Amino acid sequence: MTRWPVQKIRVGALTATVLPLGEISDSLRDWFAPEAQAVPDGVSHLPVNALHVGGPGVSVLIDACDPPRYRGEGHTAEIGPCLRMAGIDPAGITHVIITHGHHDHFCGLADPRGEPTFPLARHILSPLDWGDGTLTAEAQRADGKAADPAALEHLFRLGLLDLGGSAPPLPPEISLIDTPGETPGHRVVRIASGGEVLFFLADLFHIRAEIDDPNLCPIWADDSALKASRSRIMAAIRNETARFLCSHIPDLFSTAHRSNARS
Repeated sequence: MTRWPVQKIRVGALTATVLPLGEISDSLRDWFAPEAQAVPDGVSHLPVNALHVGGPGVSVLIDACDPPRYRGEGHTAEIGPCLRMAGIDPAGITHVIITHGHHDHFCGLADPRGEPTFPLARHILSPLDWGDGTLTAEAQRADGKAADPAALEHLFRLGLLDLGGSAPPLPPEISLIDTPGETPGHRVVRIASGGEVLFFLADLFHIRAEIDDPNLCPIWADDSALKASRSRIMAAIRNETARFLCSHIPDLFSTAHRSNARS
């Protein structure tokens, strides 16, 4: 089990289930420039969140980590049992959205033998993070020695990885927004139903300090592209009175993003 609970968030007729599959324990001082005063000292513990969106005719998973395959961290929960404990049938998932090519966002998509975790699902990745049968170097830059594109390479060989126009249509309630900066192909996911909107921002922000100061960027990012993406998405969130989640922050945020929203 993880130290963070599973959260269920109603978005109109849909239910968004936040699945904390594990954690990353690291010194955030290694992620940002030395002069970044808002970054906490010492080791920080960040959740590794996936998001399932379910409802009538909808079963879509956004990102899928298996932390033991990522860094061998503690407090882990394998994605299959975690889904079933949350009342979600893994066999019913039709689409898996991979927000970008960082290993902690896709390493749960195949088992140690290379067999797909979701063999009946289509897996969607931006072509900007892919080239010549594997992830681009730019997509893997933040992973360092942890980079291992094997799961995606296997899905690609099996014809289960969809790039660009080859992907089957997502349910109309779910749309992808290109937000380069963290990687060239990084995407945000917008979920809308019954007049309610939820954004899954993936790694647009990693920690609260970046939300408070959008000029604070990790050292591996394309600063100008990331700042432009953040500005555009936060404007959309405000305009739609939306809520938002991030991959490595445990809270659900309202439009007034300095305070948490209730689900």
